[in-house]
Amino acid sequence: MKRTVKTALTLVPALLLGTTAAFAAGKLDVSQENFHVIDSYSVYGYAFAKVENVGDKPIQVNAGLLEIFDKEGDTITSTDYMSAYAENLQPGDYTYVRLYEDMDINAEDIDDYLLTVTGKSDMSYTDRRFPVEVDYQADVPRSAYSTTDYIYATVTNDTDETVYDMEVVSVLLDDEGNILYLDGETMYNEGILPGSSVTVRTEISSDFKEYYASKGFQPTHADAIAYVSVPNEE
Repeated sequence: MKRTVKTALTLVPALLLGTTAAFAAGKLDVSQENFHVIDSYSVYGYAFAKVENVGDKPIQVNAGLLEIFDKEGDTITSTDYMSAYAENLQPGDYTYVRLYEDMDINAEDIDDYLLTVTGKSDMSYTDRRFPVEVDYQADVPRSAYSTTDYIYATVTNDTDETVYDMEVVSVLLDDEGNILYLDGETMYNEGILPGSSVTVRTEISSDFKEYYASKGFQPTHADAIAYVSVPNEE
């Protein structure tokens, strides 16, 4: 896909400024972003990004915008719906984000994109993160005639309380850290007892597997973030 100067193809870093200089040090940095066009029953544009808090104050990831352009540089579509991400980042924390849109257009007419992620200084919630072990397994037998790929994220509750509504973001990567697939799972009303572990299995869409094969991408490993958002005491 052609890369043009017009759209820059990098996320605009978000500087979150509060009312005083003390709150100006929360800063988002995008260390990785990828855009994939999946041509299945419809044509979808997927933007994935890894976003890090490189400042020394908490920051909330609160908004995103994906714009997709044709060969003339005109906007085909845009979306501000961002999903599958941890919102509240402490200094040094990172998250992955996903935006996507379906389009009534031929895949070959899509030429470029622009992705913007912003945040704000917000101390209302903290994302409590949990230890997670990740395993990517390819070509797992699904039936006598087919196989599929899975990401297994095994999360451990390392607190002394039962944890409910845990969220898990699972990400498929190649050797260079390119984000090839991203999905999220929320364990609504499922309690994880203290010291217990649970494994979340994410299946890689067959449409993405066909896309990787056509582009020569090679998935090699996975990452995952497990967390719950808890309100801060006033």
